[in-house]
Amino acid sequence: MRDLNNYKMNKSSGFENVSDLRSVEETIDKRANLSYEEFCAKYLFPRKPVVITDATVKWKASQWTPQWFKERYSDKIVKTDQGDMRMDGFIDAITAESSEPGPFLREQPLEEVFPDLMDDVLPTPRYVLPNWLGDNYLIGPINRRLNRESHIEVNFCGRRIFPYLHIDDLGVHAFITQHYGDKEFIVYPPDQEPYLYRVENDRFSQIKDVDNPDLNKFPLFAKAKAMRIVLHAGESVFMPCGWWHTTKVPGTSLSTVISISNSSNWAELVKHLKNNSGHRLFAPVFTFYLKAIGKMKSLMG
Repeated sequence: MRDLNNYKMNKSSGFENVSDLRSVEETIDKRANLSYEEFCAKYLFPRKPVVITDATVKWKASQWTPQWFKERYSDKIVKTDQGDMRMDGFIDAITAESSEPGPFLREQPLEEVFPDLMDDVLPTPRYVLPNWLGDNYLIGPINRRLNRESHIEVNFCGRRIFPYLHIDDLGVHAFITQHYGDKEFIVYPPDQEPYLYRVENDRFSQIKDVDNPDLNKFPLFAKAKAMRIVLHAGESVFMPCGWWHTTKVPGTSLSTVISISNSSNWAELVKHLKNNSGHRLFAPVFTFYLKAIGKMKSLMG
């Protein structure tokens, strides 16, 4: 793992080995044949990231490539951050040699965009279970908010540096699987937040480029210590709630994300909903209800 901690983005050549990155105190574990019991004991409940190299070895998604999508869905219209596009044009744009970021098919539910591919992401990895986000909570606003996060999301893009350091919404864990290309994660533990200049009442940092920060404006960031990992195709990373992260992509990238909430982080979800509820009069009632639901689900295992 140590040799993967000295890479950064270079506009012309992708990843470039450098020696001037900030020091890291530890690396992210990389594991194979990780039992569910050990995962829970060492990573889930302690909220520690881990890369798992064989979590999705049985997925047919291993066949996914840009050319495969172009041939299978050539005339399909997809929604990108640059507007609606035909799939063949989208693939051409994200695989082109260009210094400018191409279009981005971002955080879209796989079952809505490519419903015929749902079997390609089976069996569900044990590491993402139980997952309470897709349950029926009998209250419309709660169901809509939580169920919206329960979908497997797909991210498809070309070379880019993501300009936001953030923690994930709703206090969820994220289980991210890389299907094509590489993706570098720059990760900061929760105890580094005092140095990260969090936007007030938001989940984003004011710092746009962690490798080239304005230290005159953000002097405390010089103290921040990051972990870095390059995720390769076929590998998954478990990103616990509360961990700050951003990513860099050296070329075409395709990944899926599963958001997770269960007894390990339910309290964070309840806190988030309480602090961000649009129903101020009902927030205490919703909070009491969700806490009770969490206790009941925990007792049921």
